[in-house]
Amino acid sequence: MKKVRSFFRKKDVVLIILIFVVLIFSILVSEKKGSKVVVQGKDFRKILSKPGTYDITENGRFLMKVEFHGNRVRVVESTCPLKLCVKTGWVGPGGTIICVPNEVIIFFEEKTDYDTVTW
Repeated sequence: MKKVRSFFRKKDVVLIILIFVVLIFSILVSEKKGSKVVVQGKDFRKILSKPGTYDITENGRFLMKVEFHGNRVRVVESTCPLKLCVKTGWVGPGGTIICVPNEVIIFFEEKTDYDTVTW
């Protein structure tokens, strides 16, 4: 009777599992880097580092309410007419929320040991 050979050997399976473990670990570590959110307007700059809900005002005028949870941020309420910043929803590191009528930009600030990234 002819012996059937399997496509993967035991060493191959161990190598594949090891690659998946390293990949999952690197994804989990990279998500925790964006722990600070910058809310920047025409005349102000506010850095959010603790989770919570924040009112964003400029010269005493309410602009928007921002909700921040560690690695994601969203605009809950805004005074702009179309509410596109609210409709954007949750944004994680690398994402940006822009409210043109209120002239506000919300983005994650990532601290790294290097100055630039090349592709």
